[in-house]
Amino acid sequence: MREVVSEAEVSFDFTDAPILCARSSSSDERAVHSFFDTTTADGMRMAHNWLAEKLTADGPYDGVIGFCQGATVASGYLQFYQWQSYQDEIPFRFAIFINGSLSLAVLKKLGAPIPDAATRVVEETDLRRQADLGPSATHVSLARQAMFNSDDCFGLNLNEIPRELKIRIPTVHIWGMDDPGFPTSIHLASVCDPYLRKTYTHSGAHEVPQGTENTRRLCDLILWCMERATWPGDRRTP
Repeated sequence: MREVVSEAEVSFDFTDAPILCARSSSSDERAVHSFFDTTTADGMRMAHNWLAEKLTADGPYDGVIGFCQGATVASGYLQFYQWQSYQDEIPFRFAIFINGSLSLAVLKKLGAPIPDAATRVVEETDLRRQADLGPSATHVSLARQAMFNSDDCFGLNLNEIPRELKIRIPTVHIWGMDDPGFPTSIHLASVCDPYLRKTYTHSGAHEVPQGTENTRRLCDLILWCMERATWPGDRRTP
């Protein structure tokens, strides 16, 4: 991927999550790290604080690419930032979310109503993932409708979410058709500006899309997001 986007003079900073998971050691080349060990609002805020320290120490960054927990942390951080520092520049110009999910705990903490139906969807996707099952047939049948139904996006009523909690930078959302958690990726896409958003569904599961065609498509989307973020009117210099 780096070779494909090198023409745009892109550099990457790959960062491990701060929590070393059980049965992993820092010397293990395949050590597993986590951004949070609880999905409560307090647990998410700890992850947001870590990200804020990272940005202060090593930033600024033009954009963020997050996979799974990384996408959840980055999106929640953006929502808190927009809510609490609405007069400041958003810390990223663009975001790429791969198999990301929207933190309902963060939304609730910020005052947005969370219907029980949305909570049940998240709980079911978690159970199916833990059981190594594929996506729910019901969720699959509702996927396209959910993308365009602001009253019921897998249980979320988007019309009741304050505008300040809608992510307003260019975003790309990527998920696998066989990922049981794909409804949570649609939750996340739904709170991002639809005029600055693209989605891509690949044939895999909970993974970064593989293969030449998927890699090419991913790179094209990254480049689109970067270009969209630097259109005339952007106040920051590249």
